[in-house]
Amino acid sequence: MKIKDKVVLVTGSTRGIGKAIGDRLCKLGAIVYFNSLNSKDEGIKLQAELKQHGLNASYIDGDVSSEREVRKIFETINREQGRLDILVNNAGIYRQDSIDCDNYFKIHKLNGYGYFLCTLFASQMMETGKIINISSIYGVEPDKDSILASGVKAEVEAYTRAFAKKLKGKVEVNSVAPGYTETSLLRESLSQEFIDNIVKNTPIGRLVKPEEIADAVIFVIESDGLTGQTVVVDGGYTL
Repeated sequence: MKIKDKVVLVTGSTRGIGKAIGDRLCKLGAIVYFNSLNSKDEGIKLQAELKQHGLNASYIDGDVSSEREVRKIFETINREQGRLDILVNNAGIYRQDSIDCDNYFKIHKLNGYGYFLCTLFASQMMETGKIINISSIYGVEPDKDSILASGVKAEVEAYTRAFAKKLKGKVEVNSVAPGYTETSLLRESLSQEFIDNIVKNTPIGRLVKPEEIADAVIFVIESDGLTGQTVVVDGGYTL
């Protein structure tokens, strides 16, 4: 697939990994829709900055775990562009393990059901296309200290393969599984001592950069021979 002039939706994309992916796609000539729920001001600012550089960027706020709001997002793209070529499911939250049932439902509704909803609506719009799910090394190798995150990312991995089977011959569905990545979310969620230990046990000697995750997404989009696969980008941490 050639990325230039393709219509793209990247969910959860006003910062971190999602922002890096959307930015890279814009620079490659795609028509990119950025999305978030709780950072509308950041999204509008990002749209303006990219447009100033001659890039085709738009911002849509919306909760991807709400069927009503997901329908609105896809109706907007369909009305403005008449098609969707690429979906990158990235929106998500991270919460520490807890026996609180509300905590469980919140993480699974956004990080799991949200991916399911967006993929379902995207597949109904696409004649052909690419869907990339941003998973995690937790979905490939569950972590004993992050069981909720491991469970929801395993859910994402299952959706990737199930939708790849369902949509085969029409839409290629793959996932990219980041390791520990240098983002504000990671810094907010983990102690410096924990991060230092991660770096110590990572062969490249540092955290993965968001731009390296974006590189992997571009590779998967451009590689027509991949479907139902997971590309791990973790600096060798899981070796």
